Amino acid sequence: MIVLFAVAGIGPSKEPEQVTLDGSYSSCDKNALPTDEKEPSVPEKEAIIFKKFQIEVRGNPQGVYMLELDLKNPDLRVFPALAKDRIFGFEYLSETGKRYNAAAVVNAGFNYEYGQPSGLVIQNGKILSGRIGYGRILLIKNGEAWFHDSEFKIWIDVDGGKFPVDRVNPYPEVPGILVFTPEYGPTNRIDKSHSFCIVENNRVVSSGIAESETQIPKDGFLIADLRTEKSPLTGFQAGQEVTLFFDKEAEQGYQCSGALVKDGVNVAKNEDPWAGNLGIPTPRTAVGLKDKNTLVFLVVDGRQPGYSIGVTGRELADILISVGVTEAAVLDGGASSEMIYRGEIVNRPSTGKERLLASCFVVVY
Repeated sequence: MIVLFAVAGIGPSKEPEQVTLDGSYSSCDKNALPTDEKEPSVPEKEAIIFKKFQIEVRGNPQGVYMLELDLKNPDLRVFPALAKDRIFGFEYLSETGKRYNAAAVVNAGFNYEYGQPSGLVIQNGKILSGRIGYGRILLIKNGEAWFHDSEFKIWIDVDGGKFPVDRVNPYPEVPGILVFTPEYGPTNRIDKSHSFCIVENNRVVSSGIAESETQIPKDGFLIADLRTEKSPLTGFQAGQEVTLFFDKEAEQGYQCSGALVKDGVNVAKNEDPWAGNLGIPTPRTAVGLKDKNTLVFLVVDGRQPGYSIGVTGRELADILISVGVTEAAVLDGGASSEMIYRGEIVNRPSTGKERLLASCFVVVY
C-alpha cells in the first residue's frame, strides 16, 4: 500500500512502500494502485489534499505528486493564469504563485512562440484565447468541472443579434473577426488597413477604418477585421451594446492536449500533436476528474535514475485511473512539469530548477 508523505498539509509519516504497475488498467480494476482508502475517515472533505508517493512502474522507480481539489468548497478557486497576466511572455511558477497568493500552482499546457496560449483560455469568465485546433477543453463552473471534446464557439452579441468570433488575441493577425483584450498589449499590432470597433463597458465607443495599429481599451476590448469593405464592423454605431459570450457557459476554461482517460478507460495514444512522443518515459503532468466536483492534478518526475525515470502516456493514464480518475488530459511535461504547494516546489523538476513557463493552473484557498 502507498503510505502518504503528506495529506492536506499533514506532516510525513513513514517511508512509502514500493507499488508495481505491470499493465494497463481501467477504473473497474480491483488491483489498481491503492489509495489511502483505509485511512481514518474525516467528517468533511478537505478542500485541498496533497499526496506524494514513490511507486514502481515496470521495475522503474517513479516519484508521483498529486493535488486533489474539492470544487464544491466555496472558499476554493481554481483557474488558469498566464505569465505576468499577459498573452506574451514567460514567468516562473513561484512568481505566479506569489502574485496570486496561491495555495498551489501547477504547470499547464502548451504555447506558441513568445508564450501565446495554444488554445482556449477563460479566466474568471473572461476570454483570453479562443479554441485552436486539437485538445480536450477543461471547463469549470459553479463547483463542477468537465471536459469538452467538441467545438467551442465564441460570439459577439450586438443589440440582440450575434455573429461568430474567428480568433481571440491572435498573432500574427489572420482573416476573420478578431477580438483583442488588454492582456494582448496596448495595440492590436495590425500595421495595415482594417476595420475596427472599440468597446468599453459593453458599449461601442468608436468604429471605422484604421490605417495602422489600433489602441486596445483598458476597460473593454477591440474588434478588428482585415476587410475594409463588407465587414460587419462598419455598421457598428457609438452607444450600441456589444457583449462577448460562449456557446458553453463556463467560469474557467483551458484547452489541454489529448485525452489520457475517458469513462475510466486508458485511451492514451503513442503520439500527441502537442506533447509529441508519448511512448517514451519522461516527466509528465496531467489534469483529471474523479467526479464532477473533484479535480486532480498529477505530476510524475523523470530523467532522474534511482529516484524517478518518468512515464509514458499509457503509464501516466494507468496511474491516474489507479487513484480514481475517470477523465483526464495531458498537459506539458519534461522540464516544465512542476507543482508548488504552500509556497514550496514539492516535486523535483528534471533540470534541478524552475523553468520559465507561459501558463499554469492556480489554486487559491
